[in-house]
Amino acid sequence: MMADITVEPVTTTLIPGDISMRPQVRATAGSNPLSIPAAGQILFQMLRVWIVGLVVFGYVLGLTYGMLVWLMNGRQWFYTQVMYAIGVPVIGGLFVVYLPWLRYRPVHQALRVWAGGEPIDRARCTMVYERALRMPWWVASGAVMATLIGYCLGSGVVHVIADKPMVEFLKTLPAIPFVGGLLGAFCYFGTTRALHPVVTWCSVQLRHVRPVHPVPLGVKFFTTTCVLAVAALSLLQPTAYTLGQIITEQHLMKYSQLRLLVTAGRVGTLTEDWVTVLTQEGVGAHGYVFAIDPQGNILTPHPRGYTHIAQERFFELNRYLNRANSASGAWVDRVGHHRVVAFARTADPNKMLVSVSFPIDHTIPLRHFARLSWVVVFEVIFLVILFGRYYTRGITTPLAELRQAAQRIAEYGDLSQFVPVSTNDELGELARSFNRMVEELQASKAELEEYTRRLERSTQDLSAVNQEMEDLLRVVSHDLRAPLINIQGFSKRLEPVMRETVAILERVGAAPHEAGLQQQLAGYREQVHGRFTESLRFISKSVEKMDTLLSSLLAVSRVGRKADPVQINDLNEILDDVLATFDHQLKESAIQILRHPLPREVACRRNEINQVLSNIISNAINYMGATDRRFIEVGGAEHADYVECFIRDTGVGIRPEDHERVFQMFTRLQAVDVPGEGVGLAYVKKILRSHGGRIWVESKAGQGSLFVFTLPKSRQT
Repeated sequence: MMADITVEPVTTTLIPGDISMRPQVRATAGSNPLSIPAAGQILFQMLRVWIVGLVVFGYVLGLTYGMLVWLMNGRQWFYTQVMYAIGVPVIGGLFVVYLPWLRYRPVHQALRVWAGGEPIDRARCTMVYERALRMPWWVASGAVMATLIGYCLGSGVVHVIADKPMVEFLKTLPAIPFVGGLLGAFCYFGTTRALHPVVTWCSVQLRHVRPVHPVPLGVKFFTTTCVLAVAALSLLQPTAYTLGQIITEQHLMKYSQLRLLVTAGRVGTLTEDWVTVLTQEGVGAHGYVFAIDPQGNILTPHPRGYTHIAQERFFELNRYLNRANSASGAWVDRVGHHRVVAFARTADPNKMLVSVSFPIDHTIPLRHFARLSWVVVFEVIFLVILFGRYYTRGITTPLAELRQAAQRIAEYGDLSQFVPVSTNDELGELARSFNRMVEELQASKAELEEYTRRLERSTQDLSAVNQEMEDLLRVVSHDLRAPLINIQGFSKRLEPVMRETVAILERVGAAPHEAGLQQQLAGYREQVHGRFTESLRFISKSVEKMDTLLSSLLAVSRVGRKADPVQINDLNEILDDVLATFDHQLKESAIQILRHPLPREVACRRNEINQVLSNIISNAINYMGATDRRFIEVGGAEHADYVECFIRDTGVGIRPEDHERVFQMFTRLQAVDVPGEGVGLAYVKKILRSHGGRIWVESKAGQGSLFVFTLPKSRQT
């Protein structure tokens, strides 16, 4: 069975998304979570645990229990030892070694083929993981079963063959929890330890594993405590009872022998009926005395009607009677019935007196002790259960708190969970480590959220830049193209005029005094002057238009790049400057300003925010339209992380489908003759975005407009 287990472990590399892998580097089992455990080493460790358990608990503890508890003669001990020599390797080997090996064999084979290079599939790895977890329970159950069957079968055989007393057979029963419990617990924890590398490796490969008959840790601690307590009581209580029996036997042997010697002396001197004397000399309620001749015939009436001493079935009678031809003696006979036998020789060589007494007649205090000991046993078990409950609670309660906190973090991502540090042992250190881990996770989460916010802002900035690039392309392809087309068209219009002018000049040079040429030249001069003047005027306007557009583009591109630093400013003061600039226009247009307090401490670039308010209020003035209600309302509010400002007017309004377009460059939606190129709101949007804020509009056509913008409270660089 050990010939096919010499294999070497190899390291495997996990492929993401799959559990198929091939060996890469050889390693020692258990040295790396990704190392395949050595099948031979694991099997050797388990066999060592099982065999050591059988030897220590089956032989050593079993025989110790027998020597301390059982009261048997040599023949009974001989057969008992024979049953030990046969039963432990046969029954114990079957239930503790062979059957567990059959259950473990698929695990062993899987480890061997994986170490040989076969890919690891998830189904087989799950099988190995589940069998490895169940293996300790199987071995522990087999150990208890082997103890139960072995002790009952062995004691029964000794009882039949060697006439073992039934009371000694009953004393076998406490050996079952004593030996079976300790052997089962030893095999359980030893097998668990031996298979730990297998379970660890499989759990790493499977990542997410289902629970296999989960047993609470408190149950394991509680069961172990009860097993140890019951095992100790199973040894101590029968041992104490047996010690009382031995003391009673020794006392009864001396008393019976002494009394029989006195009786033998009286029988030799009395003239009355000596048979009557013998019937009165029995020790105890069931004891009796009789006389035998040298041939073993019983000379006096026997209470059971025996006529020969062989009918008593004393164990090795001749060995005791003929011991150095002693005049008297006593021994304990434990064959069939537990009794004390004493003999004494009389002066008449044809008579020998034999006294038979039963320890049970003298063990009333011992029986009383047995009853009290059972009370004590149950009290001790109760106290162990009570103590074990609170002992296990002291261990499992902190672990339960830790498990619940970890579960809430895993399921809900709640990093506000902290475990109370209620002990000063390893559990307390575990709680402290968990709390430190939560703090690190909180810090990492905060950093991740901040990074995410920065990434979102960068994404928004990138989208805005892309939009600006689209606007720039539109401007270049459309708005800048129109002046260029005008320049091109009027330039081409000047070409024929110049050719005609050159031709006339050549004619004048060739024939300066030609008749009518001067009149023709004067008329043509007026015509060329008008055409040149008109064309140059349109070219100049187109160049001016291009210059204006390019200046606007340049101004927008420079937002956030100026030397103006971000400082704490009072928006009310900035608004005062803006309204002072528009005071004349507001009075001329009969527009009323409604002011509400604005935030006073805002991190911003003063000049750029001044431009924001100026552009929005300028648009409100320019697009007020013909209405009786003419006012502009300005206000703001503070929030946790940002401030919010609004500017409401009673102007012509904006259609909902144009709310986004108004912030595009060179976009003019209203058919109102006002100066400008449609860059103001795009300029405002970029300024606010460079501050980390945003702007939007709420409006309907003919119902005025509400512009709202935000600025962060924190300083933006």
